[in-house]
Amino acid sequence: MKIGNKTFKPGLIPTILMLMILSVLLRLGFWQLERAEEKRDLIALFKQQNESGSLLINDNIKVDKKLNYRTAQVEGKYNSSKQIFIDNKIHKGQTGVYVLTPFKIKNSEYSILVNRGWVPMVIDRSALPEIKTTTHFLKLSGKIKILTEKPFVVGDKFQSNDSWPALMQWINITEIENKSGLKLLPYIFLLDEKEKSGYIRNWKPVVMQPEKSISYAVQWFSLALALIIIYIVVNLKKQKK
Repeated sequence: MKIGNKTFKPGLIPTILMLMILSVLLRLGFWQLERAEEKRDLIALFKQQNESGSLLINDNIKVDKKLNYRTAQVEGKYNSSKQIFIDNKIHKGQTGVYVLTPFKIKNSEYSILVNRGWVPMVIDRSALPEIKTTTHFLKLSGKIKILTEKPFVVGDKFQSNDSWPALMQWINITEIENKSGLKLLPYIFLLDEKEKSGYIRNWKPVVMQPEKSISYAVQWFSLALALIIIYIVVNLKKQKK
Protein backbone atom coordinates (compact mmCIF):
# COMPACT_ATOMS: atom_id res chain seq x y z
CA MET A 1 0.00 0.00 0.00
CA LYS A 2 1.37 3.42 -1.00
CA ILE A 3 0.81 6.50 1.13
CA GLY A 4 2.39 9.50 -0.58
CA ASN A 5 6.04 8.70 -1.17
CA LYS A 6 5.99 5.91 1.40
CA THR A 7 4.96 2.29 1.34
CA PHE A 8 2.98 0.61 4.09
CA LYS A 9 4.23 -2.95 4.17
CA PRO A 10 3.95 -4.59 7.60
CA GLY A 11 5.28 -8.06 8.30
CA LEU A 12 2.98 -10.97 9.14
CA ILE A 13 4.29 -11.68 12.64
CA PRO A 14 4.27 -7.99 13.78
CA THR A 15 0.70 -7.69 12.45
CA ILE A 16 -0.45 -10.77 14.35
CA LEU A 17 1.18 -9.51 17.56
CA MET A 18 -0.34 -6.07 17.11
CA LEU A 19 -3.84 -7.51 16.59
CA MET A 20 -3.52 -9.72 19.66
CA ILE A 21 -2.44 -6.81 21.88
CA LEU A 22 -5.07 -4.53 20.35
CA SER A 23 -7.77 -7.10 21.08
CA VAL A 24 -6.71 -7.28 24.74
CA LEU A 25 -6.63 -3.48 25.12
CA LEU A 26 -10.08 -3.08 23.56
CA ARG A 27 -11.55 -5.83 25.72
CA LEU A 28 -10.17 -4.19 28.85
CA GLY A 29 -11.64 -0.86 27.77
CA PHE A 30 -15.11 -2.29 27.13
CA TRP A 31 -14.91 -4.30 30.35
CA GLN A 32 -14.32 -1.10 32.31
CA LEU A 33 -17.33 0.50 30.58
CA GLU A 34 -19.44 -2.49 31.64
CA ARG A 35 -18.12 -2.16 35.19
CA ALA A 36 -19.10 1.53 35.19
CA GLU A 37 -22.64 0.61 34.13
CA GLU A 38 -22.88 -2.09 36.81
CA LYS A 39 -21.76 0.41 39.44
CA ARG A 40 -24.38 2.94 38.30
CA ASP A 41 -27.05 0.25 38.64
CA LEU A 42 -25.82 -0.71 42.13
CA ILE A 43 -25.77 2.91 43.30
CA ALA A 44 -29.30 3.44 41.96
CA LEU A 45 -30.47 0.21 43.65
CA PHE A 46 -28.83 1.22 46.95
CA LYS A 47 -30.65 4.56 46.86
CA GLN A 48 -33.94 2.93 45.93
CA GLN A 49 -33.69 0.35 48.72
CA ASN A 50 -33.00 3.11 51.25
CA GLU A 51 -36.34 4.62 50.31
CA SER A 52 -38.21 1.30 50.67
CA GLY A 53 -39.93 0.29 53.88
CA SER A 54 -38.10 -1.92 56.37
CA LEU A 55 -38.55 -5.68 55.92
CA LEU A 56 -38.70 -8.03 58.93
CA ILE A 57 -36.41 -10.99 58.20
CA ASN A 58 -37.71 -14.53 58.69
CA ASP A 59 -36.79 -17.94 57.29
CA ASN A 60 -39.47 -17.72 54.59
CA ILE A 61 -37.70 -14.99 52.64
CA LYS A 62 -36.14 -16.47 49.52
CA VAL A 63 -32.95 -15.29 47.81
CA ASP A 64 -33.84 -12.60 45.29
CA LYS A 65 -31.46 -10.05 43.75
CA LYS A 66 -34.23 -7.47 44.21
CA LEU A 67 -33.62 -7.75 47.97
CA ASN A 68 -29.98 -6.68 47.66
CA TYR A 69 -29.32 -3.77 50.07
CA ARG A 70 -32.96 -3.80 51.17
CA THR A 71 -33.48 -2.06 54.51
CA ALA A 72 -34.49 -4.72 57.05
CA GLN A 73 -34.81 -5.70 60.69
CA VAL A 74 -34.25 -8.99 62.47
CA GLU A 75 -35.15 -10.17 65.97
CA GLY A 76 -33.22 -12.72 68.03
CA LYS A 77 -29.90 -13.29 69.79
CA TYR A 78 -26.22 -13.38 68.84
CA ASN A 79 -24.37 -16.72 68.96
CA SER A 80 -20.80 -15.79 69.89
CA SER A 81 -19.60 -19.42 70.00
CA LYS A 82 -19.33 -19.47 66.18
CA GLN A 83 -17.73 -16.07 65.59
CA ILE A 84 -16.19 -15.50 62.16
CA PHE A 85 -13.54 -13.05 60.94
CA ILE A 86 -13.25 -12.31 57.21
CA ASP A 87 -9.59 -11.53 56.57
CA ASN A 88 -7.79 -8.87 54.49
CA LYS A 89 -10.25 -6.00 54.75
CA ILE A 90 -8.76 -2.52 54.43
CA HIS A 91 -9.93 0.61 56.23
CA LYS A 92 -8.04 3.88 55.72
CA GLY A 93 -4.92 1.99 54.67
CA GLN A 94 -4.94 -0.36 57.68
CA THR A 95 -5.44 -4.11 57.42
CA GLY A 96 -8.18 -5.69 59.47
CA VAL A 97 -11.13 -8.06 59.42
CA TYR A 98 -14.92 -8.00 59.20
CA VAL A 99 -16.66 -9.41 62.27
CA LEU A 100 -19.46 -11.83 61.36
CA THR A 101 -21.59 -13.21 64.16
CA PRO A 102 -24.43 -15.73 63.69
CA PHE A 103 -27.74 -14.30 64.90
CA LYS A 104 -30.41 -16.83 65.94
CA ILE A 105 -33.72 -15.61 64.53
CA LYS A 106 -36.69 -15.44 66.89
CA ASN A 107 -39.09 -18.41 66.55
CA SER A 108 -36.91 -20.04 63.88
CA GLU A 109 -34.29 -22.78 63.63
CA TYR A 110 -32.31 -20.55 61.27
CA SER A 111 -29.61 -17.98 61.96
CA ILE A 112 -28.33 -15.17 59.78
CA LEU A 113 -24.73 -13.97 59.61
CA VAL A 114 -24.53 -10.37 60.82
CA ASN A 115 -21.62 -8.32 59.51
CA ARG A 116 -20.92 -6.12 62.52
CA GLY A 117 -18.20 -4.10 60.79
CA TRP A 118 -14.45 -3.72 60.63
CA VAL A 119 -11.82 -4.08 63.36
CA PRO A 120 -8.02 -3.80 63.05
CA MET A 121 -5.85 -6.90 63.26
CA VAL A 122 -2.17 -7.48 63.95
CA ILE A 123 0.15 -9.22 61.49
CA ASP A 124 0.18 -12.36 63.63
CA ARG A 125 -2.96 -14.15 62.37
CA SER A 126 -2.99 -16.46 65.40
CA ALA A 127 -3.87 -13.49 67.66
CA LEU A 128 -7.52 -12.89 66.77
CA PRO A 129 -9.36 -9.76 68.00
CA GLU A 130 -11.35 -10.00 71.22
CA ILE A 131 -14.99 -9.25 70.43
CA LYS A 132 -17.62 -8.41 73.04
CA THR A 133 -21.03 -9.87 72.25
CA THR A 134 -24.21 -9.38 74.25
CA THR A 135 -26.44 -12.37 75.01
CA HIS A 136 -29.59 -10.24 75.32
CA PHE A 137 -32.55 -10.44 72.96
CA LEU A 138 -32.18 -7.75 70.27
CA LYS A 139 -34.02 -6.20 67.36
CA LEU A 140 -31.38 -5.16 64.83
CA SER A 141 -31.66 -2.77 61.91
CA GLY A 142 -29.54 -3.02 58.79
CA LYS A 143 -29.51 -4.16 55.19
CA ILE A 144 -29.81 -7.49 53.40
CA LYS A 145 -26.72 -8.31 51.31
CA ILE A 146 -27.04 -10.93 48.60
CA LEU A 147 -23.74 -12.78 48.25
CA THR A 148 -21.89 -12.83 44.95
CA GLU A 149 -19.53 -15.50 43.66
CA LYS A 150 -16.20 -16.16 45.35
CA PRO A 151 -14.07 -12.99 45.20
CA PHE A 152 -10.53 -12.95 43.87
CA VAL A 153 -8.19 -14.18 46.59
CA VAL A 154 -4.67 -15.56 46.59
CA GLY A 155 -4.91 -19.31 47.06
CA ASP A 156 -7.91 -21.57 47.59
CA LYS A 157 -7.74 -22.09 51.34
CA PHE A 158 -11.14 -21.11 52.70
CA GLN A 159 -10.28 -21.08 56.42
CA SER A 160 -6.92 -20.09 57.91
CA ASN A 161 -7.38 -21.87 61.25
CA ASP A 162 -9.16 -24.98 62.48
CA SER A 163 -11.04 -23.63 65.47
CA TRP A 164 -13.54 -21.01 66.64
CA PRO A 165 -13.44 -18.06 66.32
CA ALA A 166 -12.77 -18.85 62.65
CA LEU A 167 -10.53 -16.78 60.37
CA MET A 168 -11.85 -17.09 56.82
CA GLN A 169 -10.88 -15.63 53.47
CA TRP A 170 -14.37 -15.16 52.08
CA ILE A 171 -18.01 -15.91 52.90
CA ASN A 172 -19.35 -19.26 51.77
CA ILE A 173 -22.66 -20.06 53.46
CA THR A 174 -22.58 -23.79 52.64
CA GLU A 175 -19.03 -24.20 53.98
CA ILE A 176 -19.87 -22.27 57.14
CA GLU A 177 -22.99 -24.40 57.71
CA ASN A 178 -20.92 -27.57 57.36
CA LYS A 179 -18.25 -26.37 59.80
CA SER A 180 -20.58 -24.78 62.36
CA GLY A 181 -23.58 -27.12 62.29
CA LEU A 182 -25.86 -24.08 62.03
CA LYS A 183 -28.72 -23.55 59.61
CA LEU A 184 -28.06 -20.24 57.91
CA LEU A 185 -30.10 -18.00 55.65
CA PRO A 186 -28.40 -17.73 52.22
CA TYR A 187 -27.57 -14.04 52.57
CA ILE A 188 -25.98 -11.82 55.21
CA PHE A 189 -27.10 -8.82 57.24
CA LEU A 190 -25.14 -5.56 57.18
CA LEU A 191 -25.58 -4.04 60.62
CA ASP A 192 -26.78 -0.44 60.57
CA GLU A 193 -24.21 2.21 61.48
CA LYS A 194 -26.38 3.37 64.40
CA GLU A 195 -26.53 -0.03 66.09
CA LYS A 196 -24.40 -0.26 69.25
CA SER A 197 -23.35 -3.90 68.86
CA GLY A 198 -21.16 -3.16 65.84
CA TYR A 199 -17.77 -1.72 64.95
CA ILE A 200 -16.57 0.50 62.09
CA ARG A 201 -19.22 0.44 59.34
CA ASN A 202 -19.57 2.49 56.20
CA TRP A 203 -21.62 0.35 53.85
CA LYS A 204 -21.42 1.37 50.21
CA PRO A 205 -22.56 -0.51 47.09
CA VAL A 206 -19.25 0.15 45.31
CA VAL A 207 -15.70 0.92 46.41
CA MET A 208 -14.83 3.02 43.36
CA GLN A 209 -17.24 5.36 41.62
CA PRO A 210 -18.33 4.73 37.98
CA GLU A 211 -16.25 7.72 36.84
CA LYS A 212 -13.10 5.89 37.92
CA SER A 213 -13.96 2.91 35.72
CA ILE A 214 -14.65 5.25 32.80
CA SER A 215 -11.26 6.90 33.28
CA TYR A 216 -9.63 3.45 33.18
CA ALA A 217 -11.56 2.67 29.99
CA VAL A 218 -10.26 5.88 28.41
CA GLN A 219 -6.71 4.86 29.32
CA TRP A 220 -7.11 1.43 27.68
CA PHE A 221 -8.63 2.91 24.53
CA SER A 222 -5.85 5.52 24.42
CA LEU A 223 -3.25 2.76 24.58
CA ALA A 224 -5.07 0.96 21.77
CA LEU A 225 -5.00 4.10 19.64
CA ALA A 226 -1.32 4.65 20.43
CA LEU A 227 -0.57 1.06 19.42
CA ILE A 228 -2.27 1.56 16.04
CA ILE A 229 -0.38 4.80 15.40
CA ILE A 230 2.97 3.22 16.34
CA TYR A 231 2.20 0.21 14.16
CA ILE A 232 1.47 2.42 11.16
CA VAL A 233 4.47 4.72 11.65
CA VAL A 234 6.93 1.85 12.14
CA ASN A 235 5.74 0.08 9.01
CA LEU A 236 5.75 3.16 6.75
CA LYS A 237 8.91 3.08 4.68
CA LYS A 238 10.22 5.41 2.00
CA GLN A 239 10.21 4.03 -1.48
CA LYS A 240 13.60 3.25 -2.88
CA LYS A 241 14.44 5.20 -5.99
